[in-house]
Amino acid sequence: MSDKINDDFKQLLSSVTGVNPDQISDNADLIKDVGIDSLKVIEIATNIEKKYKIVIKDTQLKKLKRVSDAVKLIRNSLKKNEKQ
Repeated sequence: MSDKINDDFKQLLSSVTGVNPDQISDNADLIKDVGIDSLKVIEIATNIEKKYKIVIKDTQLKKLKRVSDAVKLIRNSLKKNEKQ
């Protein structure tokens, strides 16, 4: 499942930024390497929330620096939902 989440997130980034998903590494900086700005962050967060049926808080978004951080946040949110 983790590879699917990783791949799906890179696809989402690609659709929002135009960067080829194959060129997005797990350690890519969301701002410097992928070109995410404040408006794109909101669009990405909304798409993640819809796809995975999770809620991402603004404080969590501000902490995301790399692709791997976002994937980890998605995984952790999904685990919390499973426990409830």
